[in-house]
Amino acid sequence: MSKLYVVAMPIGNLQDITLRALEVLNACDMIVAEDTRVIKKLLFHFTIAKPVVSFHRHSPLRASRRVTELLRHGKNIALVTDAGTPGISDPGQRLIQEVVAAGFATGVVSIPGPSALTSIISVSDIDCGQFSFYGFPPHKKGRTKFFYQAAQSSIPVIIFESPHRILRTLAELRKACGNRYVNVGRELTKIYEEVFRGTLDEAERYFTKSRPRGEFVIVINTPV
Repeated sequence: MSKLYVVAMPIGNLQDITLRALEVLNACDMIVAEDTRVIKKLLFHFTIAKPVVSFHRHSPLRASRRVTELLRHGKNIALVTDAGTPGISDPGQRLIQEVVAAGFATGVVSIPGPSALTSIISVSDIDCGQFSFYGFPPHKKGRTKFFYQAAQSSIPVIIFESPHRILRTLAELRKACGNRYVNVGRELTKIYEEVFRGTLDEAERYFTKSRPRGEFVIVINTPV
């Protein structure tokens, strides 16, 4: 049976890609990417020449149908995201759902590797033996409810955030959760990687001092 390989990509450092991921990218018939420009840089770096098509959150239904048709014709396809593991706060989840619904459930294969979620857990001093992952906060509608639910959680909550909204998110978290202890990871695996550990109030002051850059991951501790 043809396969849809769900291939984890580096979240910063290209050397974090796995040998198996490179093997799959070299062997597949086509690569489906969130942003073709991003994956082409990686393919060029590792001298891999494969056709690449786009699948993002605004992709029409015909884009996923093209993938299922190729699977029906015996083609092997690699699904990648811009950074990390496809399906985790990523439009690839919708494609996986549609491929499974089309009858290819046993053909969906995980090629595990980097993830900002597991990276922050591995260096956190917050016990994440159990945790809830909430992904990115809504940009507009539903933000108050999102942070209220995070505040009510009895186990640590992990969220993603962009540099453009990090200060707003820290302020709204403090309003909803109180001055909780957090870990804030920034630019994980990259040259300016850092993990801030402290209260939400301290985090807000810290990241206000300099212009926030890079992608953020926040681990929110439970109430003391």
